Amino acid sequence: MSIQRLIHRRLRLLQLGHSTLVPNPGPLLTTKSGSVFALCAPDGDIDGRVSESHGIYFHDTRFLERSTLTIEGERLSVLLADAAQGDRTVCELTNPDLLLEDGRQLRREQIGLRRERILNAEVIEQITVQSFTSDDLELSLELVLAADFVDMFQVRGSEPGRRGRLRRPAWDDGDLLFRYDGADGRVRRTRVRFDPPPDEHALGGRLSYRLKLPRGAQQTLRMTVTLSDEGGGALEDRPAPMRGHRTLRSTAVTTSNPLFDLVLDRSFNDLRMLMTTERGDTYFAAGVPWFVALFGRDSLITALLSLPFDARIAATTLELLARYQGRAVDKARGEQPGKILHELRIGEMANLGEIPQTPYYGSVDATPLFLILLADYVRWTADLRLWEALRENAERALAWIDAYADSDGDGFYDYDSRSQRGLANQGWKDSGNSIVHPDGTLARPPIALVEVQGCVHRAWLGMAWLYRHVGLPEPAQELEARAAALRRRFVKAFWMPQRRYLALALERGGAQVPTITSNPGQALWSGIVEERHAGEIAARLTGPRLYSGWGVRTLAEGQDCYNPIDYQVGAIWPHDNALIAAGLKRYGRDQGALQILTGMFEAATNFENSRLPELFAGFGRSRYRVPVRYPVACSPQAWASATIPSLLTTCLGLEADATRGRLILRRPALPEWLEQVELTDLAVGRAHVALRFTRDGEGVRTEVIQRRGTVEVEELR
Repeated sequence: MSIQRLIHRRLRLLQLGHSTLVPNPGPLLTTKSGSVFALCAPDGDIDGRVSESHGIYFHDTRFLERSTLTIEGERLSVLLADAAQGDRTVCELTNPDLLLEDGRQLRREQIGLRRERILNAEVIEQITVQSFTSDDLELSLELVLAADFVDMFQVRGSEPGRRGRLRRPAWDDGDLLFRYDGADGRVRRTRVRFDPPPDEHALGGRLSYRLKLPRGAQQTLRMTVTLSDEGGGALEDRPAPMRGHRTLRSTAVTTSNPLFDLVLDRSFNDLRMLMTTERGDTYFAAGVPWFVALFGRDSLITALLSLPFDARIAATTLELLARYQGRAVDKARGEQPGKILHELRIGEMANLGEIPQTPYYGSVDATPLFLILLADYVRWTADLRLWEALRENAERALAWIDAYADSDGDGFYDYDSRSQRGLANQGWKDSGNSIVHPDGTLARPPIALVEVQGCVHRAWLGMAWLYRHVGLPEPAQELEARAAALRRRFVKAFWMPQRRYLALALERGGAQVPTITSNPGQALWSGIVEERHAGEIAARLTGPRLYSGWGVRTLAEGQDCYNPIDYQVGAIWPHDNALIAAGLKRYGRDQGALQILTGMFEAATNFENSRLPELFAGFGRSRYRVPVRYPVACSPQAWASATIPSLLTTCLGLEADATRGRLILRRPALPEWLEQVELTDLAVGRAHVALRFTRDGEGVRTEVIQRRGTVEVEELR
């Protein structure tokens, strides 16, 4: 393959912004614990030859590429494949018809094999074989293991970069050892210990057991896989053990609908599963498998959506992103002073500088989102110590908006990627074809997105509120005046009188990109939209061209560029719907928020393990009775996992001002299928309150059933 084609293939992945070039990984069991995650087939096999995504991963590297099991040379049939607990897979298998070594025929379904793989500081796989026949059995069980230590970017479809030395597998004191001496100077090892030791093993990773099973007997084998990544620096050499984080369930939720409780539990369990520790820092990894890394936008939005349930992860997210805040101008990585990162990777390709994610700063909205989360965090916690600790970072972020976020000086906040290795689009819709005219023509940079203007507007007002609270009225007044001026400019530039909707963006020269998309829903969330336009925007968002019956599409049906199975030009993203619902609620369109909650809940119940994926196809509910999956979506994915909890608190109208000891319940509403909700131990600053919401005719009755500390609960109708 020519150098030009190699470069083109790598840029396809890095610039176009799709999660992967893998077309369809097939059915997967996905597990994660801390910084380790695994992808395997429903029978528990890991086999990179069958699916390019299979493997056990640590530090953006695949540490085990193959772990396959056969009995008498045959694969087993799957009876059960379960990964619902998050950190483990359980596969119940049975035999096909087998010809045994002694010439006997073993009919199918005469043996059971339970295969359980548990992820923690080590990966432990336990294999239990049980005979259900009336005869004694002697069976050959064979395992084949292999490790390639490839970078996650290569797994996703990028061409490999410079490689070090992959050593031949070796047997060391009964253990199977794989080793890779990386081109980045790090030594990566996978050590597999067997209990009992295999009866035979060959060069490489092939080994076998001779199982002797009397009638009704069982035998258990155990593999312990130890991963290490050594090379100095602050990065951990080995995975850290997970000790049962309670984060994101400080506030307990119970409802009258057991199925909704199940979906909520899945959401919270997935958020805990996505918590990742690197260099001693804990944050939400964006999603498994492609984005087990620190992402600015994803981590910030996930923390925002989950603030009422536990604010601690918001504080650690803000502190971590502040440490990586941009300090210099680096066009290749998109870095600028005061800017918040987009993505940080720690694998070999990053260490060698072959990709820009070291970190990469190509996000136009992560910086204002940082400011929004900081203000909302203080509203819920009254934690002014964090504000004081991060005040310099916040002011550097404000300075970045002034100095860099408006590249053409037209008064709107835009992006224009100058790096050949960076993302062409730098809003949340960052695929290469996402910012597009109705006829399919790509927008011309610099591009000012409709929702980004709202993010800046909300960030300025949030910072103004903080300044006023600490007794600094002058900077508060300046930011409020700037937010008001931006709002006036915004209405004139983005409103489309003939279409009665907001433009997707302004492109080069200030021309509108008139495509009908979901983006104006996030502008509602920010509060930048004038009330006189909110009703028409809300009606379009919840109407049939944008609303599929399951959720709001990223782009309205009927336009030439619409594609229900493309990443961001027709598919449905749960987190987008969560923010849209919050925007509808903000402007008094409560029924629209309830409509989205209902659609997302019902969609979740139709996905495996009641889990909302990163995105799903935009086909209408009238066409298919179940939502159509997007084949390479991350699942679980952080902001998708936070969607259902956020939609619930949106519909209940929870708003906090812990600095004044107030909790506001703004027009609480519940859908018809949910009669009652109880929130216990809801924290507002240092106070805690328990609330009960009960449907009562057309409205909702609220009760304060417990209170600890000083907090005023005020209901606004």
